[in-house]
Amino acid sequence: MTITQEKIDSLRSKVKVNLKKEDYEPQVKKQLKSLSKVVQIKGFRPGMVPTDLVKKMYGNGVLAEELNKILNDEVYKYINDNKIDIIASPIPAEGQKLDIDIYGLRDIDFDYEIGHAPDVSLSYLDKAPTFTKYSIKADDKMIDEEVDRIRKRFATYEYPETVGDNDILTFTIEELDKEGNLKPGGVSTVSSIMVDLLKDTYKTQVLALKKQESFEADVFDLMDRDRESMAKNVLNMNDLAKLSEVGNRFRLTLNNITRSVPAVVNEEFFQKVYGDNGPKTEAEMRANIKADLEAYFDGQTDSYVVNDLYKGIMENVEFPLPDDFLKRWIDLTNEKPISQEEIERDYPQFAKSLRWSLIQKKIKEQENLDVTEDEIRERVRTNVIHQLYGYGLKNIGEEWVEQFMQKQLADKKVLSQTRDQILEDKVLNYVKSKATLVEKEVSLDEFKALMEKV
Repeated sequence: MTITQEKIDSLRSKVKVNLKKEDYEPQVKKQLKSLSKVVQIKGFRPGMVPTDLVKKMYGNGVLAEELNKILNDEVYKYINDNKIDIIASPIPAEGQKLDIDIYGLRDIDFDYEIGHAPDVSLSYLDKAPTFTKYSIKADDKMIDEEVDRIRKRFATYEYPETVGDNDILTFTIEELDKEGNLKPGGVSTVSSIMVDLLKDTYKTQVLALKKQESFEADVFDLMDRDRESMAKNVLNMNDLAKLSEVGNRFRLTLNNITRSVPAVVNEEFFQKVYGDNGPKTEAEMRANIKADLEAYFDGQTDSYVVNDLYKGIMENVEFPLPDDFLKRWIDLTNEKPISQEEIERDYPQFAKSLRWSLIQKKIKEQENLDVTEDEIRERVRTNVIHQLYGYGLKNIGEEWVEQFMQKQLADKKVLSQTRDQILEDKVLNYVKSKATLVEKEVSLDEFKALMEKV
């Protein structure tokens, strides 16, 4: 067997394989013999099928499989031995087809096309490009709103006799006919409505109600919602096919009033919200909230500057790709049939993603970036804790955290994703370290406006 390389251009080569008959014939015979021991053919006992019959029935399939395996293995061995930096996987050269016959074994000539990874220069980063790092301070209004949100989350409930602006009201809702009488077979249900969701006209009317008092209204006009939404959420209609039969006249009778009373900020409140190790005074709580908000804002503005850095790199770190090769590679390796129109349409985004991957690869190699087992373990631990927090389990205990961690660490997919995540972070940290970041303080509204533009 001989393998040679022939340059097509700076980004493509042909790898030409000359496979001698004796390079593959022994393996084909071995596979046919093994198959004869396990194949089941009517009229023959298991393991007693003649090899010649197996060769006649399955020979070309076995031959094609073995040739593909040997050719692929040898091409990849050649690429690795010669330290060829390829992009994507080798594909058969255009016009290549294996013309085979199990009864006419011969030498095989087969050509592969490979794409070479382009040279990536990071000189742009060496110029320390300038980017803006926005800073958002948590003001008293933000902190007040967060305090109110926490107090409402730990609220208690009262059931007063009179209606207030933020109460939840439970009504018996009954459909009426044109004369104002109960409509036979009409809608009749019990539903809860928040006062602050009502239109102003109805809000004034409802605030004057006492328990068991009624008023008439078009239910579909009570709030700024569409007819289908009101039918589902207020009239509790599951079958909207009959919605056209429902009229607009209803009697609403007030059954009950529920009022949420925000928790009082005291020692019991701090214990309930934060546990033993949390703040003990309102000043400490507000300081914690301020720090948490600003940490959150810093994460948001950091994402923004990372996006800016990404755009800067993609616009300024230029290198060619073997486009024709890659389009053929997409066509040949796609799991489902794909048209040339689809390839042309999606290729720019594919190429953009590939260019970023090559830039990341260059940074990893240049800076010797790697991930240790301890880093993976610590990141998995952090991710587990965040997941548990998302389920409201903040003080579940170290033993439970460790159990969840071990389950995640035993999952190879999780380990691979975590490793990639850490490497991505290291690449981005390197990029940030090379850039000149100029801090600029903005309000939250100003930053939101910037994000909307992005």
